[in-house]
Amino acid sequence: MCVSISESAVLSGEIDVSAQAVFSAPMILIVSGGQPAPARLLEERARAAEMVIAADKGGEYCLEAGVIPDLVVGDMDSVNPELLDELCARGRTEVRRYPARKDETDTQIALEAAIAQRASSVEILCATGDRIDHTLANVHLLYRALRQGVNACLYAPTQCVLLVDSEWIVEHRAGALISLLPLTPVVEGLSVEGCAYPLTDARMELGDPYGVSNVIVADKARITVGYGVVIVILGRE
Repeated sequence: MCVSISESAVLSGEIDVSAQAVFSAPMILIVSGGQPAPARLLEERARAAEMVIAADKGGEYCLEAGVIPDLVVGDMDSVNPELLDELCARGRTEVRRYPARKDETDTQIALEAAIAQRASSVEILCATGDRIDHTLANVHLLYRALRQGVNACLYAPTQCVLLVDSEWIVEHRAGALISLLPLTPVVEGLSVEGCAYPLTDARMELGDPYGVSNVIVADKARITVGYGVVIVILGRE
């Protein structure tokens, strides 16, 4: 998939990394249950979304930011029951409960719900934090979305994580940190332009993370992939 990001997406003050322009509309926002995002950021991303889906504790984060989600999914083992009752009482939120013993994570259930809505793009907030297992699982969910033709990214106050399997262009981000890691065992035909450490028709393999801590130096940077999938982490200047 070919995606791009431009300075029109940048929020001032609280965050300088945005996925607003990475993907074309319509966008569905998923609020997961990891590290909470600043309330202002959550509210802004919710305004930009055509639908808001909360995964378990993400329902609490939504209410704290003044956002009423359209759907809450999960086993509800982390969300405050009183807040869940408050959401139900408002009559605008559908709640789907799942067993605690299940194969899918709550965020995966939320992603599947978004895909069922024929989303073309999905932003996932509150999907990182001190649970490294959940963070890695959420990166894997980006691949699940990619295989179904849906652009998806993990969106955090200081970074944006997405997958590239063809071409990705970023504009007006000179000075920003950018890291590339292979998601598939091998990535071939990898080219990086507009960065301090350019690459031409390179190869990346799992276990050789030489793509970490690059820096964008041009007004426009481009990443192209001939074979495989790379994880792109775009940070702040």
